[in-house]
Amino acid sequence: MQRPYCETHPQIPAIARCSVCGRYLCPECVVEIAGRAGCAGCARAERERRRREAAEREAAPPAPAAAPGPTQGPPPPTQAPPRGGPVGAHVVATCAYHPGVRAVTRCSACGALVCSGCQRTVGKKRLCEACFNASYVPGRGDQGRGDPASWSREVPARAAVPWKLWPALAFLPLPFILNGLMTYMMRQGDEISVGAAQLLVSLLLYSSTLAFAFIAVSRYGNALAELGVHAGNLPSSLGLGFIGGSLAFWLAVASGLISRGMFGGLAEVEKWLQGFFDVNVKDVTGVDMFIAGIIIIVAAPICEELFFRGYLYPAMRGRLGLWGAVFLNGFLFSVVHFSVFGLIGRTLAGVIFCLLYEYNDNLWSPITAHALNNFVAFFLPLVAIWSS
Repeated sequence: MQRPYCETHPQIPAIARCSVCGRYLCPECVVEIAGRAGCAGCARAERERRRREAAEREAAPPAPAAAPGPTQGPPPPTQAPPRGGPVGAHVVATCAYHPGVRAVTRCSACGALVCSGCQRTVGKKRLCEACFNASYVPGRGDQGRGDPASWSREVPARAAVPWKLWPALAFLPLPFILNGLMTYMMRQGDEISVGAAQLLVSLLLYSSTLAFAFIAVSRYGNALAELGVHAGNLPSSLGLGFIGGSLAFWLAVASGLISRGMFGGLAEVEKWLQGFFDVNVKDVTGVDMFIAGIIIIVAAPICEELFFRGYLYPAMRGRLGLWGAVFLNGFLFSVVHFSVFGLIGRTLAGVIFCLLYEYNDNLWSPITAHALNNFVAFFLPLVAIWSS
């Protein structure tokens, strides 16, 4: 994301665009034109147009006044001029980074007008991304100064995302409580196919978590972009995802073997946790396996990464620091899978997924790693069964 310079003063960064000709303007060049930001030339042309229209109205003969009738009401009240918000009095300006997108606030450091997707919140301050990176992102002290080509999204602004952490932590148990109630009701009825059971449980779980995350971040800009899903550095993201997914799988296998030795006395607890969402199922068919595979390999990685790494991790990152956020996120990710023997392995997998997102700033990297891990974990037992 590059911030342009003023076309009249090339050494000064632009804060808005002229609403008539589209020229980039610095603070010295912004002039109001009918309640919008404009340049001096367009403002002169607008004043000349208004002067001509006023002269034509004065030269025209006055229209005859209409006689008041019995049904004629009082004259309509005059509208008060629009009052300004955080941007200014009543000038409607566009974002300095995204021309054409309405600005919602002004950077308290450099004065640039920014849209809701560009603003970064630090306490009560509202900053553009360049100034935020310059002051609050480690290693980016020169961000926002000098060559505008250096103003990029290579390092994410996770230390001050605008959404809060506590609503997500308060919401997290709700989908699992609803799923528990659903599976309890299904256990009271007739047998159901494995595919249908997986579909019902996953639909309730993932739709609720995705709806929460998208509603929470959509007020700050494009929801997918805010959650880290974009096409930038996609090849490297996918490559790192394959490496991270392979590492996560083998760490999970090794940790599972260690956990069985350490927590062997908790086998009954493990059995109860694994059966928490069990229902009365029929014989497994090929269609059931196909549906389960789609959910485990495609739906689960996308939905879980959007919530845990896209929404939850950045909120933790700004309050707990890198390693505190990484391990707490991985631990919560493991807890919601309801497994004692898999607790360590899934925590380490969650740590790897967080680090992939931290390093690459693209959610496709942990999604790819998660999908590869689930793919191997799903098909490896099937291959062993078929070969025997």
